[in-house]
Amino acid sequence: MSCASPSDQRRRPSVAEVLDRFLPEFLKSDPSLSFVQRRAIWAITHCRTPAMGGNHYACASCGGQHFAFHSCNHKACPRCGTAATFAWVQRSLEKRINAPYFLVTFTLPEELRSCFFGPFAKEFYDLFFAAVSGAMTEKLASAKGFKATVNGFIAVLHTWGQLMQFHPHIHLLVPGAGLNVHGKVVRVKKDDYLIHDKLLKGAFRQHFRTLLAETKWQVDPAVWSKTWGVHIQAVGSGEAAVKYLGNYVARSVISDSRIVAANVNSVTFRWKDRADNRFKDTTVPGTEFVKRYLRHVIPRGLRSIRYYGHQHPAAVRSRDRIKMHTGSIVYFGARPSQIKTKPAVPKCQRCKIEMQFAGRLPKAWSSRNSPGSRGPPQNMPTVERRLDT
Repeated sequence: MSCASPSDQRRRPSVAEVLDRFLPEFLKSDPSLSFVQRRAIWAITHCRTPAMGGNHYACASCGGQHFAFHSCNHKACPRCGTAATFAWVQRSLEKRINAPYFLVTFTLPEELRSCFFGPFAKEFYDLFFAAVSGAMTEKLASAKGFKATVNGFIAVLHTWGQLMQFHPHIHLLVPGAGLNVHGKVVRVKKDDYLIHDKLLKGAFRQHFRTLLAETKWQVDPAVWSKTWGVHIQAVGSGEAAVKYLGNYVARSVISDSRIVAANVNSVTFRWKDRADNRFKDTTVPGTEFVKRYLRHVIPRGLRSIRYYGHQHPAAVRSRDRIKMHTGSIVYFGARPSQIKTKPAVPKCQRCKIEMQFAGRLPKAWSSRNSPGSRGPPQNMPTVERRLDT
């Protein structure tokens, strides 16, 4: 007898089911999959199944049972990340300074995008972050900025567009306040103006060129005459921008809700056309869907969210000083985001009472051969996906 809902109907296929369906055909083309891509595939297709282990609950009244299988918690998984996103948004909102905020987006020329693939992909991403942070730090501290020698911002990597195309760019959430060379709090003169975008574009290109010269990589010389993308937008108090960036901190390229249909050969998904601000449907071959999805699996060990200056978790003293002098809330004890809540206990669908914990379910793989260490298990038995009701 089960307390789980008997309804297991799914009107639309999930991303994991689409990958299950088209991955074998995609692999026939003999693609060169990296270790992190293979690891991501295994995690996504086994998320919330018996392979991940879980908890067993039982109803004391009717004896019904409930199995709650663990999530894979992989960044590329469309079913995970909700809790992590909420926690990140809460922490970021608490760190806000009472000053105008700006969302600054940096984009590289298209000719450099191939450098994000291959054995040195992580190094190239790191170089991208270094050029962005170097340019922003330099200009915020300059006379053309607001002379904040101690400044700070949050950088969030985003690699996809609405059509799942590879479009790497970095968003910076920049508060318009900091400390000058004398330790005095300074802020932007206008709430809607941070710095001229042409100055920032030039600094971004120059920092990138200098850092690239320290490596042995060769790129098309034409990129230095291209227009490097820098977009600056005033975002008020920063609350809406934090919530917007929350969509990328622990989410994958596409969610299950955007999958409209999948047949034998193709996948139809929904996307938003920014030109007319309308949602549209597009259909691509199933193998093309898999290819686009795997492009956004970032290299192992790459930190896609980074904190600089007084926004760094360790820069508490500088940040609190700025917050105090700008009239912001300063937490001297535990912040609201640090208060832990009791995990939810499932209720029996029949008796409507909380169930009792009956035990833990073991993982179907050992820790020495887990998705987070050496890679996916080699002879994993077939598992049912819809057991996590």
